[in-house]
Amino acid sequence: MRRLLMFMALIPVGVCADPPKTAWGAPDLQGVWTTATSTPLERPDRLAGRTHLTDEEARALEARTEEAFAAFDKEPPPGSVGGYNRVWLDPGMKMLPGNPTSLIVDPPDGKIPWKPEARTRSDAEQARYGVGPYYSYLDLDTGERCISDGVTMAPLQPYNMNFQIFQTEDMIAINQEMYHEYRIIPLDGRPHIDPAIGQWLGDARGRWEGDTLVIESRRFATKNHYHWAWPWRASRAGLKITESLRRVDENTIDYRFTVEDPDMFTRSWTAISPMTSDQASRGVTAGRLYEYACHEGNYALANVLKGAAGRE
Repeated sequence: MRRLLMFMALIPVGVCADPPKTAWGAPDLQGVWTTATSTPLERPDRLAGRTHLTDEEARALEARTEEAFAAFDKEPPPGSVGGYNRVWLDPGMKMLPGNPTSLIVDPPDGKIPWKPEARTRSDAEQARYGVGPYYSYLDLDTGERCISDGVTMAPLQPYNMNFQIFQTEDMIAINQEMYHEYRIIPLDGRPHIDPAIGQWLGDARGRWEGDTLVIESRRFATKNHYHWAWPWRASRAGLKITESLRRVDENTIDYRFTVEDPDMFTRSWTAISPMTSDQASRGVTAGRLYEYACHEGNYALANVLKGAAGRE
């Protein structure tokens, strides 16, 4: 936790002198929030050594992001079934306040500190995403199978980066629009579940440290043998994730997380991804959460396998 708090001031956010409180006096985190942004998780190589962009550079990057996603509205090339258009996609089109070049703030280079063998596997997994080969349903990633893309509320998806938080004195519930996942997080000091009982999103326990909610997740199920779009988020026994949420003003929660796994990384690493209830400020659609019924009519899974078999 000490390392997590070291980075509390690295991305500027407005601080409310008296943030909203619940009836029982705790900071009020309830509501619909988004983490959507065009700020990347890792710092691009071309921006090595730079922690922030100028306003002019940031607006130019946002314009290029708009142009890139506008291409999804074009007719797909012959032989392709195409994909979602902008009616379905709702990516964050705005950089975070201050124009940081990465969400990762520790290590200072803004990169995931992979161990060499873990980086090799991650690169291989990402290289075959959307390419195959497809011999069975296991060759599609966990997201395409409508299971999960893993824990943390990092803005990695081009749509549905919305979360609704519910709160009682002894529980926090976070409903995630993507995959319709949810987490029930006790605040009453109960111990973690037995290590033999693994969960896809880990076993979360929360506690208040002043006005900051700290959530520690461990006891993940061993599922890293599956195909993951983002292998660092794969559910695996050695993973530990510590998140913090601090309500800083009417529209903002300062959200950050630290990832630890000595089998995957040379050290822990920390990212900051502020949440806002002002969706328009991130260039995404405003409104409530909708059910993401991914499994209903997931014809792509069977059709991908049929197409691969036909090609053979």
